[in-house]
Amino acid sequence: MLQACHRGGSVDELWVDCELSRSYAARVETLRIIAIAWSGRSGRDQRRTLWLAETIDGQLVRLENGRTRTEIVEVLVAEKQRNPHLVVGMDFAFSLPAWYLRERGLTARTLWAALAEEALTPAMRRQKLAQWLNTPERPYWMTGEAHRQLAPQQELRRTEREVRAPGFQPKSVFQLVGAGQVGRGSLYGMQALHRLAASGFRMWPFDAPGLPLVVEIFPRLLTGAVTKNRQRDRERYLAALAMPPAFRRLAATSEDAFDAAVSALVMAASVDELLGLRHEPDYALEGKIWQPRAPVDLPRAEPEPPTAASEITTVVARIIGQAAARGDSAETQAEQVLDELHRRGLLRGAVEAIGDSSTTAETHTHGTPS
Repeated sequence: MLQACHRGGSVDELWVDCELSRSYAARVETLRIIAIAWSGRSGRDQRRTLWLAETIDGQLVRLENGRTRTEIVEVLVAEKQRNPHLVVGMDFAFSLPAWYLRERGLTARTLWAALAEEALTPAMRRQKLAQWLNTPERPYWMTGEAHRQLAPQQELRRTEREVRAPGFQPKSVFQLVGAGQVGRGSLYGMQALHRLAASGFRMWPFDAPGLPLVVEIFPRLLTGAVTKNRQRDRERYLAALAMPPAFRRLAATSEDAFDAAVSALVMAASVDELLGLRHEPDYALEGKIWQPRAPVDLPRAEPEPPTAASEITTVVARIIGQAAARGDSAETQAEQVLDELHRRGLLRGAVEAIGDSSTTAETHTHGTPS
């Protein structure tokens, strides 16, 4: 039995079981893909916003939240020990701009180690990372004045500049405030990389590729154009993808769940590329965002059979037309419609169709898109 599970937020304990054709245990020897929607949130918010999605043989088999960053790392280490045929994608910056590292004599690995010790700067050593994030030293910034003191060419890593395009605008790791900022999550994430590397994961592009492997992902590059902050748009996007209904519903509940699920599916569809990655020493200081070389066509959902609603419409139109030709009263027409729907076993469908129409009308009248 495979599970889609939500273990935090407003619904503290919601588990949705999803039966698939083969058991998880029987398939664990094949290459597994895990995508993590990471977060720099603190406290209970971590459990709500950190999501893990896993695919095996291109199928989504796990989608869950409810863990802290520390617990996510523990899960990944345990999964690696259980079976090292594993590629993990994590959506935060794996390093900092080269100029910053060179000025301080840091490599990516010594950067991760310094953050793991919460000692990247003297102030961080005194205050510890969580407190330091609220009063950071430059070039990290939380105000417009501090931001203006950072030259534009200093803000981004090479890989972030390379992926920039309309609709794809990475933020600077030095930014620690504001919508879409990635700085906090990335600094916490580099602590996680230190632990994962120590446990035996290879880090691309810092290491020669091999399994188990961790790569940096930018979900917006993998999902493509979609308004992720609107649930109805997430639902429309997911409706076209082949996945168990329980996962489809869960993936639509938040941007983070959506990012984890779709990223895992895109990675799974690009498994040959992931297994064929090469060591890239030119990126070994700043890191590199992984993305497929060409657009990925994900498996599509099977077309749904004609709905009961369409059959109901046909039946009702035919009966009313015949009754009207005979001059039957409206009451008689209604009785004939109900009798025919009942005979065809469509009466329940008629009630559901009416309910759906009513809900839609109410949403259009009173609802505000989220």
